[in-house]
Amino acid sequence: MIGFSTVASPTGFVIGLLLGLIPLGVAIYYRKWRAGIFGYIACVLSGFACGFIGGLPMVVLASAVVISYAYVNRQDPFTSLARLDEVDFKETPREFWMRQMAALGNGLRATGQMLLRNKAGFIGFLGILFFVGVSVFGPLFIKYEGQPQFSRRQPGATSLFQGPSAEFPLGLDWQGRSVLSHMVHGGQQLIVTSVVAGLMATGLAVILGSAAGLLSGLVDQIFSAISNFILTIPQTPLLLVLAGLIKLDNYLLLAVLFAALNWPSLMRAIRAQVLSLRERDYVEAAIALDLGMWHIISREVFPNMISYIAVNMIFSIRAAMYNLVLLVILGLVPLREPDWGVMISMGRQQGALFNPNASAMLLAPIIAIALFQLCLVMFTRSLEEIFNPRLRSGI
Repeated sequence: MIGFSTVASPTGFVIGLLLGLIPLGVAIYYRKWRAGIFGYIACVLSGFACGFIGGLPMVVLASAVVISYAYVNRQDPFTSLARLDEVDFKETPREFWMRQMAALGNGLRATGQMLLRNKAGFIGFLGILFFVGVSVFGPLFIKYEGQPQFSRRQPGATSLFQGPSAEFPLGLDWQGRSVLSHMVHGGQQLIVTSVVAGLMATGLAVILGSAAGLLSGLVDQIFSAISNFILTIPQTPLLLVLAGLIKLDNYLLLAVLFAALNWPSLMRAIRAQVLSLRERDYVEAAIALDLGMWHIISREVFPNMISYIAVNMIFSIRAAMYNLVLLVILGLVPLREPDWGVMISMGRQQGALFNPNASAMLLAPIIAIALFQLCLVMFTRSLEEIFNPRLRSGI
């Protein structure tokens, strides 16, 4: 099955080491050693995990945080203590870039403070980092066992199933393979596919819901009719039918399918929010000034709904994960190991339900999926504070 794959590699580690020198150099220049060290470590880990894809964004973020500690806007008399007659409000391209980076860094620092303040949200955030870390860095330490290990059958045993032991903490599956190795290697595709599906569904809902609320008329009627039609279709029977008509052997295709089924409910909620916001003075002013649809959505409407959107994105990720596991358990997508859903499906087929020694093969992926979902829900507590001005006013 074609899908997404990101595993830490020595090449990525070297990339992270080199990219981390950029925020470290900025920190040395401004003498902000602590921020520079943390930024260097973050760049190394991101580069190690995802190469340039993870390292380059982290370089920008880490550098922005370092700059935010040292930057003083000399055109602002309140921060620079300059006299008003000395301020000309002109800035060079370099000064503009520095101001933008400092603003980004201040935003990241405020976000970190809000994560730390909400204990439940912070625990959820750490849980998400744990699952991502295990999926990305775990394969470096635990080798995947894909071939049957018949030599591990114990004398007198009727199957290769074994319970947890010191050598195999989660026991052995029906082919004598380590359950722990399948847990470490089997979560990445499920998590990434669900996240991609959630992002797609949220993006589509935001665009269509905002357009329907702002444009009204025929556009609103068309988008509302499409969303109503999709909402009336039972998702599970539809997935069963589509699995028989389409070969679902591509994780990107599955993500697109889940996104196409999950956007209508959020789109209708956003449409209702936009219909309310469009009556506000600042939105009417932007429309009167003909600032363009994209400006109105991104600058005037979206910031006022981002808290609601972020929380619903989490629930879209949860729905996509459950749908993907359902399809795998029912055998409607090609069973390719390693995968948590495949572990549940194969464990059920091989009689793990009736063998006490095989309980880990079923319970381990089920508990992992449940804990990941719980971490997502807990993380929404912090997201609400990050994006809701009323909740973050105490910071």
